[in-house]
Amino acid sequence: MIYLKAEIEIRPGHVPQMLELLTKRIFPIMGGPGGWHMLGCFVQRTGRLNTIVDLWGLEDMGHFDRAYAIFREHPDYPAIRVELDSHVEKETLVFMDHQYGPIADLEK
Repeated sequence: MIYLKAEIEIRPGHVPQMLELLTKRIFPIMGGPGGWHMLGCFVQRTGRLNTIVDLWGLEDMGHFDRAYAIFREHPDYPAIRVELDSHVEKETLVFMDHQYGPIADLEK
């Protein structure tokens, strides 16, 4: 298993709308047909404000490409893309290997 951290810098004042977009439209696609395992969605309290961090468990690096292809093929993708572009200033994706801690139970 590999882990994905998506750090999304949101335009000031757009965090509530972005959270709604994520939880109601994007997460159901990525976690449903895409098969990603949601570990958590967080809003930063310190550091760069207006930043959302999502943590996902993926089977392997190829799982990212397969799920993203499903997302792009979804009939709502064009409308979702427009909304994303209106809320997001920058997104950074980081792929990580787990080394230690209770999250290891997910890998069994």
